[in-house]
Amino acid sequence: MRKETKGYLYVTLGATCLGTIGIFARLIYQHEPDPLTVVSWRALIAFFLLFFIAVLVNPDWLRIRKKDFPFFAVYGLLSVSLCFLLFFYAIKHTTVATATILLYTYPAFVVLLSPLTLGETFTRAKILALLLTFLGCILVIQVYDPAQFKLNWKGISYGLGAGLGAGLYSIFGKRGVRKYSPYTVVMYALGFGGFFLLLIKGTRNLISVSYPPVTWLWILSLAVVSTLLGYSLYTRGLKYLEAGRAGIACTWEVVVASILAFMIFGETLSALQIAGACLVFAGIVLVRIHPPDRAGRAAVAPRG
Repeated sequence: MRKETKGYLYVTLGATCLGTIGIFARLIYQHEPDPLTVVSWRALIAFFLLFFIAVLVNPDWLRIRKKDFPFFAVYGLLSVSLCFLLFFYAIKHTTVATATILLYTYPAFVVLLSPLTLGETFTRAKILALLLTFLGCILVIQVYDPAQFKLNWKGISYGLGAGLGAGLYSIFGKRGVRKYSPYTVVMYALGFGGFFLLLIKGTRNLISVSYPPVTWLWILSLAVVSTLLGYSLYTRGLKYLEAGRAGIACTWEVVVASILAFMIFGETLSALQIAGACLVFAGIVLVRIHPPDRAGRAAVAPRG
């Protein structure tokens, strides 16, 4: 299998796992837990699970150079801690649909920043694919519905901040997989991200929570499926793809979330939502069939 094909396969599988976030969150919040507590446990459980897997399977995943600790600390702070928190505050000040569409500006941040930070090319195919997937996301999330759409400057700022944080995950992740295993990159990003969330929440406040067993089951599922598997698969895809292409392909997550909501909760899919899903798929296919030029291919080549 070609490396590029393998990359799209991993990113698509990762996006499918990430698309379960909304389902698990909806099940968790039926019992009204604190969102900051949930996201803190989400990051920490995923980190410790991956840590123990590394100890048992491949201890080399635990090793990083001392000079790279600041890199992973900033990575975890911006792409995990702040991204999780800002998305929560965006929902608080707007609506779920508005916050989600602001979060999904992240492929634009990746496409715009990757030429400056990673040496990737800025092509017309990427721009068109970005427009198709973003428009598709708008239709799938039903932002055109006044009941779902609400804007204010504070909410916009938090939502765009979350989108930037999500975009930086791809930028940092691409740089990380040039030196380390994708599992090392994910483990330290989640580890530092969970540590900073723990500082904000407080250890005593975090461990003193009392939820029904079923809520802990959904939190565990969120940590394992949506976070550990989702981030690991996506980051592994970054080893073979440009960050910009991976970010565009990961918008498949929105389509998966809508399909799961239809299958599990019986939510209806309108004709516009189905059309939006088709646009997302078209954007992903476009960026897939339009190969990067030589400069782009050179930027993608993994090291080690």
